[in-house]
Amino acid sequence: MREQMLRDPVGRRILKERPEISFTTAEWNALGKLPEGSFGRAHFDQMRRNGISWATRPPVRFVDNEEDAYMLLRYRQCHDFYHVILDLDISVVEELAIKVFEWRQTGLPVGLIASAFGPLRLPSNERARFLSDYLPWALQCGSHAKPIISVYWEEMWDRSIDDVRKEMGVWLLPQRNSVTGAENSTARVEI
Repeated sequence: MREQMLRDPVGRRILKERPEISFTTAEWNALGKLPEGSFGRAHFDQMRRNGISWATRPPVRFVDNEEDAYMLLRYRQCHDFYHVILDLDISVVEELAIKVFEWRQTGLPVGLIASAFGPLRLPSNERARFLSDYLPWALQCGSHAKPIISVYWEEMWDRSIDDVRKEMGVWLLPQRNSVTGAENSTARVEI
């Protein structure tokens, strides 16, 4: 992941500046006031719909190297942006698809492990959907997309979500399944 970031000018800038994802209450609420279709608004809406706070990522532990610790923190903090950019919610099936995408993007083994063993937790119909639709899409999309660990997400708030996806080389899952969408979300909070 470090080498991937070093090969990219924005990745190098991120490693140098070491931004962290955090918001004041006013900054967070401002995202909710951005226009529909903007990346920032899509992020705000998805986090709210799923009852997730940007502040819930645990600190990185057991990593002695400061730069490695920062890269893992950045990886964790950017995970929620992947939900937005891929238009996936927080169901088990969709979390697994994101882990596969992340594995193809970063090479970190957590995604490979999740995709190998995670489907065992699924009911047979969802497992079949994961294997037939989500897995091939996540592998292909993750393999062909721009390395999104090197995206300065904090500079994307006002941009059109569709333009950001195009720039990243990301496309949405062609066939939406019944496990996707607000009516099937595992959201903890209703809007």
